[in-house]
Amino acid sequence: MAKFKMYIIFLMILSLSLNCKDSLDDQLTFPDEKEEDPVETLTYRERAKAVYDMIQMHYREGELYKENFPSQPGENRYCYLWPYVGMLTAGNVLYELGYDKSIFDREFEGLERYYDDRDLLPTYQAYPRSEQSTDHYYDDSAIVAMELITAYRLTGNPFYLERAKLITDFIMSGEDDRMGGGLYWFERVSTNCMTDPNCIKAANTTAYAAYVTSELFLITNENLYNEFAKRTYQWNYDNLRDPADNVYWNDIHIGTGNINTRKWTYNAAMMIMSGINLYEISGDEKYIDQAKATAAGAFSRFTSVVNDQLFYPDHDSWFNVELMSSYIELAAYDPKARDYIQVFLRNLDYAWENARNDRGQFYEDWSGNNQGRYYWLLHQAALIEAYGRASLFLEE
Repeated sequence: MAKFKMYIIFLMILSLSLNCKDSLDDQLTFPDEKEEDPVETLTYRERAKAVYDMIQMHYREGELYKENFPSQPGENRYCYLWPYVGMLTAGNVLYELGYDKSIFDREFEGLERYYDDRDLLPTYQAYPRSEQSTDHYYDDSAIVAMELITAYRLTGNPFYLERAKLITDFIMSGEDDRMGGGLYWFERVSTNCMTDPNCIKAANTTAYAAYVTSELFLITNENLYNEFAKRTYQWNYDNLRDPADNVYWNDIHIGTGNINTRKWTYNAAMMIMSGINLYEISGDEKYIDQAKATAAGAFSRFTSVVNDQLFYPDHDSWFNVELMSSYIELAAYDPKARDYIQVFLRNLDYAWENARNDRGQFYEDWSGNNQGRYYWLLHQAALIEAYGRASLFLEE
C-alpha cells in the first residue's frame, strides 16, 4: 500500500513538471523559431506611383523638373522637352491607373512652358520658351502628339486633340522627296543641307510620324493622315529595314548616302506600333506580318543572358520601355508577344530589388551591374511608364 501511495505521488509530481514545461514553452521564443520580418511587396501600380513620388522629391524645380539629380556639370535650370515628355507619359499612365487627376493636370500645365506659338507651324521647342529659343525637333513633337492623343482619349477634352492636330502639321512638314521621302530629325537641317552630320533622314522621326498620323486617322477619319502614315511607314520599311532580322537601322545621310547601321529598341517599337495601326485601318495582313517579324527580330537582337536570366539592353531605359509598349499592343495579334513581355516583367522585378540606389533611383542597367546615367530624369520617368504599363497589361 505504501508503494502504491509513493507511485501516485510520483505521477502527480511528473504531471506538474510537464504542465510547467508547457507553460514555459508558451512564453519562450527560440532562435530557430523566430518569425521572419515580412517582405515589402508592392503591386506594379504602387511601384509606378512610388517612382513618381521619388521624382517629385529629387527632381522637381518649380512647375518643371531638373534634367539630372544629382546635378551634372554645365546643365541648365530646367530639363529639356524630351525628359519632360517622360513625365507627361507618367501623368497619363497614373491617371489611367486611377490616381488623382491633379497629377495629370500638373504635367500637362507644365508642358505649355515649351510651346512656341509662332505664326508658321507652331509646335513645342526643345527648352522652355521663357528661358531661351531653341530648335524644333520632329521626334520631340511626335512624342508630345502621342501623349496629347492619349490625353484626349482619357478625358474627351477636345483641346488635346486640336493641339495634337496642330503640331502634326509641323511634324508632317519634316518630310520631303530627298532620298525618296522620310523625315529629317529637326527643323534647322530640313532645308538644302548636305554636309552637316545631322543632315539625315531618320528612322525614329519617320516611324513616329507614321504612328501619330495613323492614330489621328483612327480618331478623325481624315484621309490625309492615312496616306501620310502609309507613305512614311513604307519609306522606312524599304530604306532602313535590315532584311537579315527585320530590325531598323538608325538613319541615312543625305549628302553621302551612307546608312548609320546602329539599331535601337525604340525604332523597332514604333514600326511595330505603326504596322498594327495600319493593319487595323486597312485589314491588309502584310502590316501585321511585318510587325510580328520585327517583334521577333528585336527580341532576338536586343536580349542577352545576364545574371542567369534574359535582359533587354543595359542602356537607354526609355527606348526599351517603348519596345515593351509595342509588345503589349502586339499581344492581341501575336501570342509570342506575351513571352517577350514576360521577360520585361522579370527585368522589372529584378530591377526593383537589385538595381536601385539608396534614394530609390534606378540604374540605367536593370541587371544592377552598372549604374550608368542613373541621374537622368528620363531614365527614372521610364520606370513609371514601365510599371504602369505592366499593371494595365495584367489588369491588377
